[in-house]
Amino acid sequence: MKRGVKFFLLIGLVCFAVGIIGAALSFKTWDMNEGLANVDVEKKISAANIDTLSIQTDISKVTFIPSDTNEIKVHLVGMLSKDRAKDCTIEAVTEGSNAWRVDVCKDRKKIHINFDLTELKSLILNRGPGLRTEVALPDKMFKAITVASDTGSINFKEVKAEKLTASADTGSITIESYIGKQLSAQTDTGRITVGEGQGEVKLKTDTGSISAKLHDIGDSVTLQSDTGSIRLQLDPPPAGASFDLATDVGSVHLDIPDVTMTKQSHNSIKGTIGDGSKKIFLRTDTGSINVSGK
Repeated sequence: MKRGVKFFLLIGLVCFAVGIIGAALSFKTWDMNEGLANVDVEKKISAANIDTLSIQTDISKVTFIPSDTNEIKVHLVGMLSKDRAKDCTIEAVTEGSNAWRVDVCKDRKKIHINFDLTELKSLILNRGPGLRTEVALPDKMFKAITVASDTGSINFKEVKAEKLTASADTGSITIESYIGKQLSAQTDTGRITVGEGQGEVKLKTDTGSISAKLHDIGDSVTLQSDTGSIRLQLDPPPAGASFDLATDVGSVHLDIPDVTMTKQSHNSIKGTIGDGSKKIFLRTDTGSINVSGK
């Protein structure tokens, strides 16, 4: 009986090995471009009179970079299956005299998320989601910039806007440098990172960590995560602020000079510096919280 079991196990291993070799040979001869089409679309507009920009996309990651011209450029590139590529484009419209709205692959009736071998090839060739949207912004202060992505990360190099709003259903949000008055970023699944920021700040993620370095903060700073740690650096620390930090599962640390503690425990801290005028509120259900100065 034991010999019979060993025999069948040996036969199974041989069949498995043959299958692996066959798959490897098939992959080697697989035409990676078969069934795929290039997507390369660009829209642009003079930024002279545009102070409000809105960009929405269903299936593309979005990256903002500085522009070397006085134009706002939106460039969509990548590879998709031929059926999806022909319907994936950029629709741009001017609203009023100073607002530009851009929809990237927003036709939900035609562009639907599925998964087959063609989509697998798209993922391999693009090393990630099949589409990338690059937005080039001139060096000017915008009144408002709003960006929303259903599936894909959102990344900002340098952005100047009195009000910046970024939201993603699935994807991280990264802001290397923000100059303005009001910053809001929210994602359902993904981390949020702010390299240099200022003004009133509200960052929220359901699943993911939050890391932010802020200066010249406004009246309130609110960072919230359901599952994920929060790290906040205030450089320099405000002259007057109140801190309300708490986590259900995790530890809390507040390392700001001259803070008067009014409540302190392993997972909750309240404290005040100066007149306590600026409100700093941090919450996470599961994860640690760390607030520090320089």
